[in-house]
Amino acid sequence: MFVVIPLLSFYFIFLIFYKRLNKLGSLPCWRSAFLSASIVWAVILTAITEFLSVLSLITFNWVLTSWGLVCTASALIYLVLGRRQKPIVQTTTIKLPRFELLLLLSISAIVIMVGLTALWAPPNNWDSMTYHMSRVVHWIQNKSVANYPTNILRQLKYTPGAEFIIMHFQILSGGDRFANLVQWFSMLGSIIGVSLIAKQLRAGIRGQVFSAVICATIPMGILQGSSTQTDYVVTFWMVCFIYYILLILKEGIKYSLLLKVGASLGLAMLTKGTAYIYAFPFLVWFIFSGFKRLRWNLWEPVLIIAIIALFINFGYYARNFDLYGHPFVPLIHTTDSMTVPLLISNIVRNIGLHLGTSVKLINLATFKVIKLIHAILGIAINDPRITFGARNFFIPFSFHEDSTANFVHLVLIIVSVTIFFIASRIRKHRDLIYYLTALVGGFFILCYFIKWSPWNSRYHLSLFVLFCPFIAMVLSRISNHKITNFIGVFLILSSFPWIFFNDSRPLIKNFRASKIENIFNTSRIEQYFRNWRGFKDPYMGAVQFIKSKGCSDVGIILDENDWEYPFFVLLQKNNTRVFRIEHVNVNNISAIKYSIYPFNDFNPCAIISIKSGHENKIVNKDTVYVKEWSSGPVVRPGTVVRSRPVRVFIKR
Repeated sequence: MFVVIPLLSFYFIFLIFYKRLNKLGSLPCWRSAFLSASIVWAVILTAITEFLSVLSLITFNWVLTSWGLVCTASALIYLVLGRRQKPIVQTTTIKLPRFELLLLLSISAIVIMVGLTALWAPPNNWDSMTYHMSRVVHWIQNKSVANYPTNILRQLKYTPGAEFIIMHFQILSGGDRFANLVQWFSMLGSIIGVSLIAKQLRAGIRGQVFSAVICATIPMGILQGSSTQTDYVVTFWMVCFIYYILLILKEGIKYSLLLKVGASLGLAMLTKGTAYIYAFPFLVWFIFSGFKRLRWNLWEPVLIIAIIALFINFGYYARNFDLYGHPFVPLIHTTDSMTVPLLISNIVRNIGLHLGTSVKLINLATFKVIKLIHAILGIAINDPRITFGARNFFIPFSFHEDSTANFVHLVLIIVSVTIFFIASRIRKHRDLIYYLTALVGGFFILCYFIKWSPWNSRYHLSLFVLFCPFIAMVLSRISNHKITNFIGVFLILSSFPWIFFNDSRPLIKNFRASKIENIFNTSRIEQYFRNWRGFKDPYMGAVQFIKSKGCSDVGIILDENDWEYPFFVLLQKNNTRVFRIEHVNVNNISAIKYSIYPFNDFNPCAIISIKSGHENKIVNKDTVYVKEWSSGPVVRPGTVVRSRPVRVFIKR
């Protein structure tokens, strides 16, 4: 399997940093080496992607050759370093108590089970079907990540960092088997990273292990760790960014650390727009702290960080400028206006997303309390100025990666913050105060700028992960270890439902299903449609009809939130013919790309349409296409989600 080449590259890069850190006497070096290697590997991948894209050379041969060169170079550097350095003899060993060792084994079990889910199950998240995975196959088809005409503008304007990695794996493996592993790797990296952040916040071994336990058991993290969403990827880069910020604050300005801060910040910005929000308070902390030491000489390290971060995002900004005329585009839905009552509403409702339990009466009581707060504030609970779409506020409880609640972890945050302000001996740690302030500040900024929606709990994953070192630091200082031991065991046990009963990718069974149905006894095609099974028959029927016509060039007409990726999967399944799928009749800003190659010469023999208004014929580039096949309504069991059928039009 050719996908092993970039993995070997990562391994050699890790060994290079491991040797380097050992030489410098840094302990525990393997964790720091893991973060450093991840950053360098991702920067290399981004550079390969952008360079090959400019030349339209994103193909199997060129991607494999690029990684072959990286693997060879990193192996040679490692061998040279091995010859120059004397063998390292570790004089310091750390003995873990049995209980902490048991916790580490439990963490390993959780990570392995989530990894198994990620490897076995295909991508099937709604956003993955509309744009995460769809943009990947378009890039591969176009041999470039340049903008293309599409009815789903999210495929162009949203940050592409995580999908770059998926694309490389997809090219080298010939399918999407490894697509979910990008989030899983980020989960693993975040668990390692938060233990290092805890160390920088002066937590002992017990506190570091405990921070890893808290991170590994976050329900949203467990569910996202086997998906192709991007929230865990941006979280991992934020963990790296904050760890190296803390290292600089502790050890002083070093160019090697500045490079890592800038690179990890740039990678986070390239992955998801929430990075701008959560990074801002930590950058303010860094600047104020650095000004005390360096005064006006601080401009140099700040400039270095900014240049690196912006350079990593240069290709993405350039593509935005090409299409929109400016480098920045709205990434998420921002509030229309803001007042103190509206801000309080957003804060309360965002917290409310994590108050859901399995007891409906408790959820109803919580909802009534939040509704009462809004009555006191004098605003509607679903005020359209701060609410996305026509969504109504509710207290969620689910096993789905888009909306699950982190109830236990929210309680731990509240308890740890309370203890922190009560216990004066813990409150004396100034760095812990600044760290807490930065996290709370990031949450307030999110609530100020971003409208509430039922899916905002995804944006909170970074906050929950970054709170883990703080919680661990505070709770590990409790003199009665039995309390923290109980919390650790409880967290491990409470994580089981989210591991085994994942709505999208169940290891045992779907919690809502009446029969045992899991990722092992269900076909891969069935699993693509697990969450919305009513989509399967219309999509498969349309594809089978097109195959029966011997058609290879297929046009598609979709709305902004329609599924596209399954068409690519189904057309290529059990077929040696190479299919080309392009959006036609695009009426948004991306339609200007029709004037360039290869889109200007695309003349499909069939068009799939899910858009309303196309009844019997479609005209594309003066060619008439007549409807020859149509499905029934696209439905979800028990509910009509889309009254629009899937239609196939054939060139007359």
